[in-house]
Amino acid sequence: MNKIRDLINDLIFAFFHLFPLQNKVVATTFKGLKYGDNPQYILEELHRMDPSIKLCWLHNRVRSYVIPDYISDIPYARKLRFFYELATAKVWIDTHRIRPFYRKRKGQYFIETWHGGLGIKKVEMDIPWYKENDMVRQELECTTRLADVFISQSDHLTRIYREAFGYKGLVWKCGYPKNDILVNGKNGICVKVKNAMNIPSDTKILLYAPSFRDWFAQKKDYSVYAVDFVRLQETLVSRFGGTWKILVRWHPLFADILSKEIKQSDVCVLDVTKYPDMQELILATDVMLSDYSSCIFDASIRRIPCFTFATDFEEYKSDRGVYYEMEELPFPYARNNEELIDNIRNFEEDVYQKELDKFFMRTGLLETGHAAVDIAKEILTYMRN
Repeated sequence: MNKIRDLINDLIFAFFHLFPLQNKVVATTFKGLKYGDNPQYILEELHRMDPSIKLCWLHNRVRSYVIPDYISDIPYARKLRFFYELATAKVWIDTHRIRPFYRKRKGQYFIETWHGGLGIKKVEMDIPWYKENDMVRQELECTTRLADVFISQSDHLTRIYREAFGYKGLVWKCGYPKNDILVNGKNGICVKVKNAMNIPSDTKILLYAPSFRDWFAQKKDYSVYAVDFVRLQETLVSRFGGTWKILVRWHPLFADILSKEIKQSDVCVLDVTKYPDMQELILATDVMLSDYSSCIFDASIRRIPCFTFATDFEEYKSDRGVYYEMEELPFPYARNNEELIDNIRNFEEDVYQKELDKFFMRTGLLETGHAAVDIAKEILTYMRN
């Protein structure tokens, strides 16, 4: 059945290749399930530089979200329009693997930004059981074959592209567009986030953003996310002073399940999973808490206190594989709530900042604060030439 579908898609693509290329950029992230990540910031910068360029977003309407009105909203379900926009765009931008039936024509330029830079968990062919998954392998082969450039923000990520992706083409270590606002800051974002959540301006924020588990859909073991939020809030007040609110952002793959099942204190915890922009949340955050998600590395760019809480590290390491032991990271690591509370109570700012410096040096991190501008300029130059 899949072969028949792919053959039909091939024929549709071939037909639309008869149409001329246009000064148009087509982008998406997370297979169309959200508007955001690196492509969002590239498109918005392109619009600022040249409003005449047509911008399109491929939208899987299983999820509802808002797209700026200057970007055309292209539903996955409208196949003919979907394929037409892809086949006639001079530039594609994506953050994930590409389905095998996609075909690039002469004159098109494909930018793969990926979606996680520095990270703990292994990805792609570094994951043992991915090697046996034909669909993953075919999508990865298609992606590396089509890509003209992969965007990187660290030597660590560049090595992953070479080894886990098997990519032999151009890697541009220019930084991640989504992290530009974390490097530069942006006036009004903190106020915007707090107003959206009805949080007083003088209240401090801890953001808890854990990763998904590959086995979670079967096991539904909620204990791995069982942070003692009440004690956590009390400890934050004791260690750092002020008034605190804890924001929780679940991974989109299991957000619906976790939002319903995890019991939270109405007094100190707020579920912000549906807030559209993760980087804006990080910019408004005073302390970060995660387990294996790459978002904790994004938060560390701001050099705010970051802590890890992971009750299942050995299982996770055995199942998926990791690039680091938790103790290798600059973030104080807790296996349970007692250790988390102790880590916050005993947090030493000077020691933490030195450990961050060592880690950034070790991984070859580069965040320029103007990655979106640099990539947008490259796209405009390509189109005009």
